[in-house]
Amino acid sequence: MSDISSLEKYLPELVHCMKCHICYSANWQKLDDWRILCPQAAKFGYESYYAAGKMELARAFLEGRIKEPTPRLLEVLYTCTGCGGCREQCTELSGLKIDHVDLYEKMKAYIVSKGWGPLEKHKKFSQSVAENHNPYVEPHKNRFDWMPKDVKPSSGEEIVYFVGCTSSYRQQKIAQATVKVLKAANIPFSIMGQEEWCCGSPLIRTGQLDIVNNLASHNIETLKSMGAKTVIFSCAGCYRTFKEDYPKLGFELPFKPRHTTQFFLNLIRDNKLKLKSLPKELTYHDPCHLGRHAKVYKQPRRILKALKVNYHEMPRNTTDAFCCGAGSGVRAAYPEYSKWVCKERLDEVKEVGASVLASACPFCKNNFVETLKDFPDLKIDVVDISELLEEAL
Repeated sequence: MSDISSLEKYLPELVHCMKCHICYSANWQKLDDWRILCPQAAKFGYESYYAAGKMELARAFLEGRIKEPTPRLLEVLYTCTGCGGCREQCTELSGLKIDHVDLYEKMKAYIVSKGWGPLEKHKKFSQSVAENHNPYVEPHKNRFDWMPKDVKPSSGEEIVYFVGCTSSYRQQKIAQATVKVLKAANIPFSIMGQEEWCCGSPLIRTGQLDIVNNLASHNIETLKSMGAKTVIFSCAGCYRTFKEDYPKLGFELPFKPRHTTQFFLNLIRDNKLKLKSLPKELTYHDPCHLGRHAKVYKQPRRILKALKVNYHEMPRNTTDAFCCGAGSGVRAAYPEYSKWVCKERLDEVKEVGASVLASACPFCKNNFVETLKDFPDLKIDVVDISELLEEAL
């Protein structure tokens, strides 16, 4: 739970926001080619949806001026994908030191604590996680149906692969490719099996904190009991949750969290993978959880360089990357808006002449794949970097 005191530390910064609006756009390569960075600003165009507007809402909460929420207030908070673009722009250009994403998540947690939220679609997340240990209302016993019969992990190894809910139930090719790359590199690894539970990211992003500590404690203690020294994640959201959120909750990690792009790049550097070239016309989408939240930008691009793809960088990239539109429960609660944001990003793929879109997050891939079903003329193949490595073996 989260009461109003969780917002109080931000009050000094909130009153210093000058409404400069630098938060919602980015200057591409410093060439005065300004492009909108905030999905809410791009779609809705009103200040209440910008970072500046949400900061005013936070002040209103602190000053007790909001007695009950309106549907529009909930829309302002819950159409935010939590991408962190505003934080990057504000920190770099205005000097205001505020963690916008943490603020928005605390605002949603406050709304939930007041009984004003979450949205109905988001309630299903917590119900399913509590009952099935995943937000997809899938049977927990099916969590590892994706595992190829000819690929068996070892047990009791220092390296553990945390698969994540989306790779387990929605984008299983990513999980399959990951284990095949690990086997090709002769890396002994373990998998948690039925003891792997949702990391809690969907609940944190939607303000539903009641069972998050239980999830974190279970996952950490299970990994500790397995003797894990390094835990690798193909899901950017899981990686961010372990690396950033669990410590904020007071948990100490007895192992090193690594995203698969970090781990795979080291395998390439150590000559443990023999890879063929992939001459694809390709661009890369920075997942928000992996890029702006975890500061992993170089490793995915260096893997693509090792694969010798014909690389095309999109105008909005790295710290200025445009969101896929799926994060923070947006895809579940506002599917048409999520698709609109995703289509904006897909248009940018075509703008640079790429026919293949690579990313490093199963949630991003899932939204791109589902959105492309509505736009078959775009002719874009969407792949995870793990799948490219598997193809190059």
